[in-house]
Amino acid sequence: MKLALVLLAMSVSGCVFAQTWKTLPKGVRIVGYRNVTTSKIDSNFNQFRSETSLGATFKIDGATLNNLSGNFLNPSNIDPDAVKALTVGEYAVDASAQANVHGSGIGYGLTDRVMFYAELAFYNANVNANLKRTRGNSYKKVADLLSHSSDPAMQALSENINRLPDVNEKTIQSVITDYYGYKPIGTWQGSGYGDLETGLMFNVLDRSTWGVLLYPGIVLPTGRQDDPDILQDMGFGDGQFDAFGEMATGYIFNDYLKVGTTFRYTYQHPTDKKLRVQQERDFTLSRESGTFNVKYGDKINWMFNSTYSINDWISVTPVYRFMYQMPSSYNSDFGDANKYMAYNSDKQEHQVQLTTSLSSITPFLKKQFLLPAQINFNVVQTVAGKNVPKANRIEFEFRMIF
Repeated sequence: MKLALVLLAMSVSGCVFAQTWKTLPKGVRIVGYRNVTTSKIDSNFNQFRSETSLGATFKIDGATLNNLSGNFLNPSNIDPDAVKALTVGEYAVDASAQANVHGSGIGYGLTDRVMFYAELAFYNANVNANLKRTRGNSYKKVADLLSHSSDPAMQALSENINRLPDVNEKTIQSVITDYYGYKPIGTWQGSGYGDLETGLMFNVLDRSTWGVLLYPGIVLPTGRQDDPDILQDMGFGDGQFDAFGEMATGYIFNDYLKVGTTFRYTYQHPTDKKLRVQQERDFTLSRESGTFNVKYGDKINWMFNSTYSINDWISVTPVYRFMYQMPSSYNSDFGDANKYMAYNSDKQEHQVQLTTSLSSITPFLKKQFLLPAQINFNVVQTVAGKNVPKANRIEFEFRMIF
């Protein structure tokens, strides 16, 4: 039920000059603002890369009762059909999320080939989680099966099953809060800053029609993290330092067609976190908390775009993005939990984007306009992935150079 939304909040490292390898001239500044609004997110791509509901589904049956109570129903003594037929209930959590992000960034040309930049985002997020029952109990059916036995113990068990309490949504909510110690499932709202990214850009090669940009950087853990006691909250940062290196290059075919690509590798530094100790591989609720040294998987990001200029002012840019995050690792005194929490922790995401740009940069360079600035309208859609939400978003960007 933990929601991990990957939101691109702000980037001043995009195609400011419609050329991915360019940096600002010495002493020139850039400021940028980006607003990101997601659609209602109610599904994700699971470990099999198929789309499923964002919320969890689960059931309490005979096998569950045996696990909880130490063979409350022993199949060796009871009709296996009765054990198989026993259902306390089936339940589902309808979950959806929506976010609005305000990002800002600055850049400064240290030399004609070296540029400093920094960017930070502020998040507003809403998550709704509603617990509902999708199937009732089968007490009567199981009690009838056991009542046909000549064994007095089975007769007594039949009567006890008939007297079992009905487990509705309120009961499940009570178990989550009173037994496991989590906050109630429901509506969650939060706001705060994300992680701060900063770095340097080096224009290492410029051949007029093509070039290469290298930029190393770090991500500082300034963002809000997930609360392990709230099942439906959303983190705006992951709580550790990151270091990355990125390369950008491109080619100008003519005044109307340009292409660009970037590749980034991110190393995520291990950090200690207090988390719930997972007791089973496929069941995340736990009463126990512990300290884990968490190493989130390193990330690979690749982007390709092609810009079609209608004229000096207007251009259209289709973009493809790919992200892969390697499996995470957990180290603690809880050996089984380390394995359970690392299981199926890798992620993959494919996104497509269409950007429409209104820019005065080319007219400014031609001395036809006083101010170099750019406005972008982006439509972004996640089209495939693994262990990521299906998040679509609309973005507005403004950049000004002075």
